[in-house]
Amino acid sequence: METIEWVAAGALILSLLLLVKVFSLQSRINAIQDDLEWLKGRAEGQVVNRIKPSTAAQSEKPASAQISLLDERVHHLLVQGDKIKAIKLVREKSGMGLKEAKDYVDNLERG
Repeated sequence: METIEWVAAGALILSLLLLVKVFSLQSRINAIQDDLEWLKGRAEGQVVNRIKPSTAAQSEKPASAQISLLDERVHHLLVQGDKIKAIKLVREKSGMGLKEAKDYVDNLERG
């Protein structure tokens, strides 16, 4: 192989590595945007619990009976249609296994 072919192959490999990094960073940016949107809703006092109309009555309960912070974030992700992200969040925050986290999210989704 000539020098130019080696340089071209190296440039191709480098560009592929950079592309992978860009996709990784975009994924992180999307996650941060989701968290920011959720935090804005909390700051404005909005209940993110819009899965079923009957769950709106939960905001009338005392603070100790309201859903936890994790549950709110999971509900927010479910409303956005990100069930996989919700399961991943439950696994990260609670240390549950995949099946347990999925069952937990399914129970929250049903109300």
